[in-house]
Amino acid sequence: MTALANPSAFEAAIEAAYEARSKTNERQAAAFDRFAKLGLPHRRVEGWKWSDVNAVLRKDAPGEVETPEIEPSPFAALEPLEFRIVNGRIDLPKEDAPEGLRYGVMDPVGTIDELENHPIATLNVAMTRKALGIEVLDGVDFERPILIRHINGGAGFSFAQSMLRIADNAKVQIIETYEGEGAGFYSHLCHMVVRDGAEFRRAVLNETSAENVTHAICAAKLDEKAKFYQTGLSTGGRLSRHETHVHFWAPGSSASMNSASLLSGERHADFTSEALFRAPDCAAAQLHKGVAKDRARNVFQGKFNVLRAAQKTDAKMTANALLLSDGAEANHKPELEIYADDVECAHGSTVGALDDDALFYLRQRGLDEASARALLVEAFVGEVTENIEDEGLRAIFAARVSDWLEKA
Repeated sequence: MTALANPSAFEAAIEAAYEARSKTNERQAAAFDRFAKLGLPHRRVEGWKWSDVNAVLRKDAPGEVETPEIEPSPFAALEPLEFRIVNGRIDLPKEDAPEGLRYGVMDPVGTIDELENHPIATLNVAMTRKALGIEVLDGVDFERPILIRHINGGAGFSFAQSMLRIADNAKVQIIETYEGEGAGFYSHLCHMVVRDGAEFRRAVLNETSAENVTHAICAAKLDEKAKFYQTGLSTGGRLSRHETHVHFWAPGSSASMNSASLLSGERHADFTSEALFRAPDCAAAQLHKGVAKDRARNVFQGKFNVLRAAQKTDAKMTANALLLSDGAEANHKPELEIYADDVECAHGSTVGALDDDALFYLRQRGLDEASARALLVEAFVGEVTENIEDEGLRAIFAARVSDWLEKA
């Protein structure tokens, strides 16, 4: 008997793959049991009504995983330390580990308590075979960027995890790319701890095919005076969802979370985040910019949850969207849940079209309409990419925006 009730072809294939495994542990068995009860998330589940994974994945039975042809990364010019996760298989750099850094392939771990009832997180825990572990040692300012490439091919499904530990007073820049021309499903779960006084910078670029389904979670625990900076840029897929869960466990920690979506056709991009404030004197700033044309859908969901102990929290959230055609959609859900009484928290959201007066102004100065529209969109999204500290990295992100505008 199947553990899943009325499974779709996709869910049945997932269960068959799980049952065919020669080795599972109690943690994975418990996770699969939870997934069997939860099923794939659908629009009747709060938090998933605009990103109906069940409807997308049940349309077709999964096919075969194929080894993709791997092109050079657009970030190769930065000479990063490159890791690859290809259809869930982890490929380590061929060079020796640099001083101040430890890494390797390890057994995956269970999810954190707050994600125990997250349907795809539980599925990831049940299905992932190996995880990438990276540790930046105490006091190390690791100046060379670390590149993690998530590459998928074919129409199958794959799962992976990564565990990152940024030790006391360490600094590091990590770049993650999601790539692949296949029509498959990929799930990635990242556990991270940023220790006392450490600084972690993360840049995420999602450029998968229009048929790909991607779900990624970054769950970060911030210790005392830790700093977390994140910038994400997505051109979507059949459905792409990037979740960020940042938990402030000790005083004085801070986070900056910026994201942008550039969508055309019927692509769908979802940036969902949750910031949980458990300690006083912490700060967060979040900015999202969405651009959609044709029948594309931009989704942003952000939540600041401030517990009673988290006095003097300073948190601000803004989401803005541009719709470039009548069939495009923007769905925003900014939330504040506050139990402390000495805080400064705010959120705002806007959805609109390009300003006619601004277009007229640019046309009067010699630009054709297409160039004027592109310039306004580039300026709109630029507020996100300009927050990237590294000049070379910022230039590459700006170039990806320009490339999209030329094609779209």
